[in-house]
This record gives sequence, C-alpha cells and structure tokens, in this order.
Amino acid sequence: MSSDVEICNMALSRVAHTQPIVSFTEKSKAAELCRVFYAPLRELVLQAFPWPFAESVVALASLGSPAPGWAFRYRYPANCLKVRGIVQPGFRRSLTSDMEIPYGVGYDAGGRVIHTDQPEAACRFTFKVEDSTFFDPQFVDVLAWRLAMDLALPLSSKPDLQQFAAQQYQMALTLAEGTAFEESQDDPEPESEFITVRA
Repeated sequence: MSSDVEICNMALSRVAHTQPIVSFTEKSKAAELCRVFYAPLRELVLQAFPWPFAESVVALASLGSPAPGWAFRYRYPANCLKVRGIVQPGFRRSLTSDMEIPYGVGYDAGGRVIHTDQPEAACRFTFKVEDSTFFDPQFVDVLAWRLAMDLALPLSSKPDLQQFAAQQYQMALTLAEGTAFEESQDDPEPESEFITVRA
C-alpha cells in the first residue's frame, strides 16, 4: 500500500515536478505544499462518495431532549466525516428515496448531534481514515489527482495543467464509484403477493 509521502509524490509527478519529497518536514516548497494540502484533501476525497473501505454503521447514542420538530436527538458518531443516512435497526436493504429516513445535523454544548424521528436509530457514515495502509488503490489514484489539482499552479504556474488534473480527478472518481457499486449486493426483492398467490 502507498504511504502518505508516496501519494504526494504521485501527485507531484502528475504536475511534472521531477524532484520527489522524502518527508513532509524537509525544506522544500513541494514538501511544504504537500504538508498544507494533504490532510484536508484526503478528507475531501473521503467525503466525495461512500468509499467501501471507509464506511461504517453504528447504533447512535440517544441524548434525550429532542429539538423542536424532531422526536429524537442522538450524538454524532466519533470520527464521522459525512453522514450517509439513518438506518432502521435490523433493516439491511438500501432504502428507496421515498423510504429514506429524514434527519438533520446540528450542535449542542457537547458537539454535533443528529436529529431524526427514528427510534433506536443507527447511522451509515464515512469515517475519517488517516492510515494510508487502509486506502484501496483507486482511492490512492483519486487522491493523487486531487492533490495534483492544488499543486499544479504553485509548482508549475500552468493553468492548463491544473485543468488536466481536474479532468483526470473527475474521471478517476467516476471509475471508483462504479467499481464500489459492483462490490456490494442487496438482498433480492421480495416477491409480490400477487405472484405468491398464483404459485
């Protein structure tokens, strides 16, 4: 698996920067820029869509005292970067748009909270993955292109290089989304009562 520095060096090579970095703390413009951009852009790419390696489902901790207009208030999950949806306990199937459970994110004195009308709610979310050994190869590719977008102008001063990196980022992200979709399988749709009766 790629290390943080290796991912940065991939990005640097994509903007025609021929001198790789050895660490984030070395005295070079490239290392300084990578140090500034890497962590925020890693989180941005994690939030871009539900990466399977960074997805989790946890039961939410009820806080009581719901906000006006909501039936329940829960603590926002630790290390959560983006809530993807509220899940009914024991309900594994992906919900259709008309069945999705409404929710809202807010704050209280203890931090972020989730408001919803779902009792005993669980939450599907993307969590903050900092260890690059957990990254899948497509995430590494997408992150390197996203870094290249921000490194292009300060290192090369070529807007067309930044535009190229942006196009490659979008293409890599679309490909990763398609691959991730193929890595899961929902339960089969239940037969309708009409078909069951005829059998």
